[in-house]
Amino acid sequence: MKRFNLIKHFTITVILTALLALGMAYPFLSGRFDRLALPISIMIQVFGIAGLSLVPVGVLWLAMPKLRFVFAITTVIVSSFVALVMALFAALSVGYSFGILTLLLWLFVVSLLIPQIKSLKERTGQRANWQAFYLICLPIFTLSIQLALAKHLREFSRNRAIENASTFISDIENYHAQQGHYPLSLQAQNKDYDPAVGGSEKYMYAPHKNAYNLSFEQPRFLLDDFGAREWVVYNPLDENASYSHTHWRLNTNQPEIGQGWYASESTGHKHWKYFLFD
Repeated sequence: MKRFNLIKHFTITVILTALLALGMAYPFLSGRFDRLALPISIMIQVFGIAGLSLVPVGVLWLAMPKLRFVFAITTVIVSSFVALVMALFAALSVGYSFGILTLLLWLFVVSLLIPQIKSLKERTGQRANWQAFYLICLPIFTLSIQLALAKHLREFSRNRAIENASTFISDIENYHAQQGHYPLSLQAQNKDYDPAVGGSEKYMYAPHKNAYNLSFEQPRFLLDDFGAREWVVYNPLDENASYSHTHWRLNTNQPEIGQGWYASESTGHKHWKYFLFD
């Protein structure tokens, strides 16, 4: 029976870890744009960071199983803090309604846990508490996967969106060859050219000097330059530019248009650069 429980909980841990990893990677994978892909990924990443506060509780719970009731209450309190942080990021990434929904979901989970916690008060003995095992493993695994995969997934999704822009660029250049100038605008209700990455919504076209900038926003991991937003820009004349405020571009009194990015790098693809904004 003990061996069966070990296999059971090990399997559950593997499945939960795989689901968390998939949720984190979702915005970087191939597919149609999903507005919730990046927010869900960010919330899981936040769990991997803030959830480390649950690890000491889990360790003490395993070391002193007779105090399981006390540690169960402590887990709910600490988990409520984690849920608040996740709700904050949900509100910042989507909106206040999503943050409130996250908190309501957590309150519902707590209501389901209360009877289980009460039952722990009556249990005796020194048997292992598998709840403590999950408190230790899940946050550590989630954070470790985030740190291990961040760079590879970011580069994979960026490269895919760049490669998928080739048809768009070819059509723009064909227009230029036929008309003698680049389009003044390509704004339309439907996007006919898709980055085909879950966390990148669309390409944005804007005339720029004697050419144009074609750009898209690249999803990033939370700990990958914390708080940074990345815009990837193509310019056939290598005059790549990206801007952080519309009103800066409308202020004609400026000797040079402000941009707002704090770092830029080559993507490794000809005429493509990426810019990082706070």
